[in-house]
Amino acid sequence: MIRNLRIGGKIRLHNLLLIMTVLLVAALVFHVLSGRYLLQEAKKQLKEDAESIALSLKGTPALSGRIVAERIANRAKLKLVGRTINSRLAIVDADNRILYTNASRNEINTLRELSRKDDRGYLVQRREIRSPDGQLQGRMILAIEVKDVNGLNRVLRGAEWASALIGALAALLMGSLLARTITRPVRNLAAAMKQFSPKKEVPQVSIRSQDEIGELAQSFQVMASQLQAHDRLQSEFLQNASHELKTPLMTIQGNAEAVKDGIVTGEEAEQSLDLIVAECQRLKGLVDELIYLTRLEQTTELYRFEPVRIGDVIEAAMERVRGLAEQQGIRMMLEGDLDRVGNFDREKLMRALLNIAGNGVRYAGTFLRFEVKANGNLAQITCTDDGKGFAPGEAAKVFDRFYKGEQGGTGIGLSMAKVIIEAHGGKVQADQGIPAGAVFRILLPLNPGEV
Repeated sequence: MIRNLRIGGKIRLHNLLLIMTVLLVAALVFHVLSGRYLLQEAKKQLKEDAESIALSLKGTPALSGRIVAERIANRAKLKLVGRTINSRLAIVDADNRILYTNASRNEINTLRELSRKDDRGYLVQRREIRSPDGQLQGRMILAIEVKDVNGLNRVLRGAEWASALIGALAALLMGSLLARTITRPVRNLAAAMKQFSPKKEVPQVSIRSQDEIGELAQSFQVMASQLQAHDRLQSEFLQNASHELKTPLMTIQGNAEAVKDGIVTGEEAEQSLDLIVAECQRLKGLVDELIYLTRLEQTTELYRFEPVRIGDVIEAAMERVRGLAEQQGIRMMLEGDLDRVGNFDREKLMRALLNIAGNGVRYAGTFLRFEVKANGNLAQITCTDDGKGFAPGEAAKVFDRFYKGEQGGTGIGLSMAKVIIEAHGGKVQADQGIPAGAVFRILLPLNPGEV
């Protein structure tokens, strides 16, 4: 049942339970402590009054009812927490005859008994009255009933419960205001979430609080922006993928129909079939790269890190493109801190460097150079060529999927290189070389787990 309550209801319920618990504990503590306090205070005042009455009668030559009445007028009263409690006073002579009492006839026998024993239902103070020469003249018994003190305690408890009820109502009111204060921004955030769509502008949530709800609103804004960015990337990916897949498919379809309809025959038909095979292979390679790139982005389980000499990884990548470089007369160079060992996935890092090297060979003029500089846990790998370099604004786009330059391939290779390098905890960027050419800088931690 509680689970089905809204936040405001839960806050009010928790407030009520908290208040009831506090009141119950306070009532029990007050009941015990106030009873003890009043009894102790009553004993203390009773003792003071008894001593005061005994002192006023001390030194009296002879005890009589008139003398006693004159000297102890208005003394047999106790005041506790602003309320008056009448005490029972009895003064008897040496023969135990009552000289003075404020008790009723029914209470006289009780007071006589109290002169011999202390009844549990009373608080009693006894004093002897002596003459100036020390002769016993009589006794004084001053008593109050415990139930009178307890009655005062009940009055106080009534006042306590009344105060507690008023406090509970005030607390519930404050709890309701607090619940509204908390739930209002939550409702605003929920309304904004319901209105959100990746195709529309991110709704603004007017929550200015610096607490967890404010953090939740900020997280929603960030999440919504990221979802929109992902949606845009997905749309661009689908558009680019459809374009890249459409071109070879149209070539395959056109040549296949020409062969089927007999438009091309003989040697031309053989050429058309060769073109169909080549386009199918290119199409298969593109699809394979897209699948591989998607797997790299969606899981880290594909990576197997192990200690690897960084120079070996770069040499393996350069060896893969050496044949193409020699055909184009490109001289390849490798220098720097090649003996440093890092914790890498050898095959995937080699593939990332291979894509960068292949791009460099495709656009280089006379040389392609890899240089490694290691400093602490970081290694910087720089790939430089002396080609035409990038067109204005092109360096920021080369890692986008399907972006291709004038002599580009599928437009997937550099995107894949970036994903692999970032999975190693590194960064890669492209810059225009000076005075010409392109420069790729890779910042790679040798041990990704270390800072």
